[in-house]
Amino acid sequence: MATLAVASSPCLAQDASISLVSVTQGSSLSETARSLSNGSYEFRDDGTLVPVSGYELQDGTWVSFEKWYRTDWVGLQIDFLTQFNDDLGLLWGLGTGERGEKYTIDPSLKVGLVAQAHPQPNSTVSLTVTSILGGRLNELPCIADYGDIGGGEQEVNCRLAATRMPPEETLKYLVKADPSRLYIALGYRANF
Repeated sequence: MATLAVASSPCLAQDASISLVSVTQGSSLSETARSLSNGSYEFRDDGTLVPVSGYELQDGTWVSFEKWYRTDWVGLQIDFLTQFNDDLGLLWGLGTGERGEKYTIDPSLKVGLVAQAHPQPNSTVSLTVTSILGGRLNELPCIADYGDIGGGEQEVNCRLAATRMPPEETLKYLVKADPSRLYIALGYRANF
């Protein structure tokens, strides 16, 4: 994850200004998508659990999970602060989302509030609350051909297509994940 923080530039009304707070590429959901390329685990006949990062098709072609969870564009999050006065501001931002062959991360909108108070001349209490709307990670299924004996073409979780699990059962293990929806921070600072 890469982050760039930038200073403010005044705009809008006389008492309000907009500042670019940060530009971040990648997120915890981007990392989750990348980790799916590590595959899954399978129990062998002898009872051992082994990692599976791909499988061989009936014609002998090796299918690696890595290309399915790679992207040419890692999602970008851009956050701004609209400051109304020295003690109150609106945090807001946009996330571009991300897409790979077997996953999507939806675009997102961040909204929040930053407020501070000064209980003593040399101290500050601050409260930051933000929420993210959208931004869901969805793993996409594959269509696999199980032949005449296996029921023909069926929708299946790509990572589990070569396991002994019935195709319809594998769909329960498609990853669906939301970003952290709510962030709350309470801070206190005192100067001595």
